[in-house]
Amino acid sequence: MALLEVEDLDVRFYTEGGVVHAVDGLSYTLDRGERLGVVGESGAGKTVAALAILDLLDDPGRIEGGSIRVDGEEVLGADPERLRRLRGGEVGMVFQDPETALDPVYTVGEQVAEAVRVHTDLDGAAADDRAVSLLDRVGIPDPATRATQYPHEFSGGMAQRAVVAIALAGDPDLLIADEPTTALDVTIQAQLLDLLDELAADDLAVQLISHDLGVVAEFCDRALVMYAGQAVESASVDDLFYRPQHPYTAGLLSAVPRIGDDRDRLRTIPGSTPDLAAPPPGCRFHPRCPYAEDACTKRDPPLVAVDGDDHRAACLAHVDDADFDGDLDFYVEVDGEADP
Repeated sequence: MALLEVEDLDVRFYTEGGVVHAVDGLSYTLDRGERLGVVGESGAGKTVAALAILDLLDDPGRIEGGSIRVDGEEVLGADPERLRRLRGGEVGMVFQDPETALDPVYTVGEQVAEAVRVHTDLDGAAADDRAVSLLDRVGIPDPATRATQYPHEFSGGMAQRAVVAIALAGDPDLLIADEPTTALDVTIQAQLLDLLDELAADDLAVQLISHDLGVVAEFCDRALVMYAGQAVESASVDDLFYRPQHPYTAGLLSAVPRIGDDRDRLRTIPGSTPDLAAPPPGCRFHPRCPYAEDACTKRDPPLVAVDGDDHRAACLAHVDDADFDGDLDFYVEVDGEADP
């Protein structure tokens, strides 16, 4: 049984401009010890889907359907006490911006110790000692001294480590890390990924949300590509990067700059993500897709197996009864060579 099972998740935001279908029919699973990278442009629904797991969506956002099971237990509609134990207990969350995730008026040690007290039986000095131990575990030097300091005294990389320490306070089975390497220099990024790698080695499942395909390639076992609130491709990292089966995935990979690239300009995917209050009919990517046909404007393709059961893509080219006459013959340059 998978640790996390998300099935047909439907999240909507009720705004003055209309109903925004931020997540539409999203399904995926995550096993213990597995590392899943969730990628896609801004507005794809990556963060909204993660927040839905912990029921952290604010008005006007609502979960309108689907199922979210953690270790086999349905958590959608759970009572507040159950959700309190889930958040920071079974599931830890590293939010996007550590500077806003940390409270500036409390010391870092106090904030870590608070999470320890809430999610464990420790209290008082024992909780404080555990907080120092967690800061040491995430690689913060001189943790006893650093625990007495305030967030503004921490660098960006150290603040991110402190947020990871808070997420680990309840000894979770799943860690959701939302853009943990954003705004960090490459050296600190590498150190943080090494830390997450060590944590995952202890059978901790990690769901990594990122725009950085290089980070996903380095750290993750499997990747889920989202576009306009939907999953459009899911595969192992190797299959996804070397044998993409959806035009959107190929476009993302082609846009990554590479050392020695002699192109005058970076490649881009034409157009922009659609308005999810009024998404285009059929495949949501078809207005930007160089392979789109008339059938693509009429049918919303399901996520189907395309290269073995572990590689799935949502494109009419892979649907057996699709009215699709063309072939996906795109190529992605990898290390200077063209790979399908």
